Parts: sequence; structure tokens; C-alpha cells
Amino acid sequence: MPVWFAIKKSKYFTDGPKHVFLATQTSQYLSDELLQVVDPVIQRNAFFAHAENVLLAMLVDAREHIRELGHRRILKARQIVPKKKTVRNFVPPKLNFQASDYIEINWNSCVVYPPLVLRDLSEDDIKSLINSETTPIREI
Repeated sequence: MPVWFAIKKSKYFTDGPKHVFLATQTSQYLSDELLQVVDPVIQRNAFFAHAENVLLAMLVDAREHIRELGHRRILKARQIVPKKKTVRNFVPPKLNFQASDYIEINWNSCVVYPPLVLRDLSEDDIKSLINSETTPIREI
């Protein structure tokens, strides 16, 4: 399915990293001349592939092991996050155009902050989202 239709079909913000991944996957089949134009545009506009957004997408993924991995990454980010209040730069991440799944980012190369949407939820609340029998609520 073309990327534009995938975005129109599923417009939840938690699907953003999957849409960016789909765009990188479909661009692999372009000629080298077109790749020189398209890849920088995808890279420049990859805000949905930011680590915080990937963590949110991992929490609502249909695969249980991905949801568990997202939960562990969020707990780790909550422990590591600096306590001082500063303004953060929201810079698009460096994309891995050879990735085979949207969660394949280099977690060590970027500072991972816990998603702000989840700041009021306790660890137990997030864990209950992960352990639900169905796919977690998509509208967090």
C-alpha cells in the first residue's frame, strides 16, 4: 500500500514511526538519482521517528514482546533522564534506511527521554497497558 494511503487509513500518532519506516522501505526501490533527492527529504521530515514517538508506538504494537521492550525502555529512560529542567532540542533522528523494522534505532546514540504523554502514568499503569489481552488503547 502506498505511504499516503497508509497514513490516511491509520492516522493515530502512535503509527507515525511505522509510516516513516514504510517511507524508507518504499524508497529503497527507487533509482540512485531519485534516492539522492528523496532520502534527504525523508531524513529532514522524520520527526515521527524520534525516540519518544518510537517508544509510544512500541507500547501499542500488536506484538507482545515489542510492547514489553517498549515498557523496559521507558522505565530505563525514566531513571536516566536528567532532573534539571531545561529546554530540549527536538531534532529529527538519524534514520537507518537499511532497518528491517521500525524499532531498529541505535538507542545508545541518542538521549532517550520518557514520552511526555506518559508522565502522569505510574509504572504499574504502563505495565497494565502492556499486559492487557488485547492491543492497548491506541488513544493514550
